[in-house]
Amino acid sequence: MLNKNISILLIDDNDITREVLRVVLRNEGYTVAGEATDGGSGLDLALKLRPDVIMLDVVMPKVSGLDVLPKIKDMLPDTRILLVTGSHDKEILSEAVKSGIHGIILKPFNAQKIIDTVAGVAAKIKK
Repeated sequence: MLNKNISILLIDDNDITREVLRVVLRNEGYTVAGEATDGGSGLDLALKLRPDVIMLDVVMPKVSGLDVLPKIKDMLPDTRILLVTGSHDKEILSEAVKSGIHGIILKPFNAQKIIDTVAGVAAKIKK
């Protein structure tokens, strides 16, 4: 399958969200390289794994997705970042877009939305 070389890091504090993402992505042939439950540990794992794509939640304990987003962009400029959020707050979404995210998946989501959004970003990754 075409997606085998794309590695993805999941950063979300919700176990069920991570599990759904993991199952859907693996079924599509992507490699889920790692998972983290907050922005701080997510940044550490991102620097270690250097994934092609990071799926990043906004609201998390300790360090939020918006707090860690600029650091990820600065340290891993080639990594594509997809925001995964239940927030429909236009200000938060606007801030994320200005920070350079590559897409948004709004919760609640379905498998097809995940597949389509990740495929659109993965198609632009040069391997």
